[in-house]
Amino acid sequence: MATTSISFWTAARSRVGGWSNHEFLFRCLVAALAVAVCYQFRWDWLRYLTSEFNLRLDALLGLHWQRLTFDTAAWNGHVYTYVIACTMADVWCGALAFVWIIGRSIASNLLTLAGFTFALFGLNVTRLSLSDFLCAHGASWNLGHNVIAGICYFLIWEWLLWHRRRYGQDESGQAA
Repeated sequence: MATTSISFWTAARSRVGGWSNHEFLFRCLVAALAVAVCYQFRWDWLRYLTSEFNLRLDALLGLHWQRLTFDTAAWNGHVYTYVIACTMADVWCGALAFVWIIGRSIASNLLTLAGFTFALFGLNVTRLSLSDFLCAHGASWNLGHNVIAGICYFLIWEWLLWHRRRYGQDESGQAA
């Protein structure tokens, strides 16, 4: 029994990028705090930008929405308001604790963060438009929106783990 337990925790630690249990817990707490801080802001500019890109991509897919306000649009008689979760600002803030690799330079971390920011924005707009397209063609909201969102969250987490395994090593191959 002890061997199975040890191998399980060894595999689990390897799975989360080689962080020690304390470091992983610390990063989770920092992520939770960052998300809490994220929700203290309105993110109006990002809600507008996300909705604008989403509506333009939807138009390319043949879905023509009517913008009502900077963060609200209507389609087929339904009104949708873009909230913080629609922007994935909360995901971005929470991911900061996992993107930043302590052993790397500030410039390298900032470059990674910039790439992550643009990739996350693109993934999010694609997610929203795919959801809109699926719902417009008969999929339920649960499948078209929630399942697609869950898949995106999973992909983001997998990228964060890959990033840690790939770049969170020092020259000797040990976790930084």
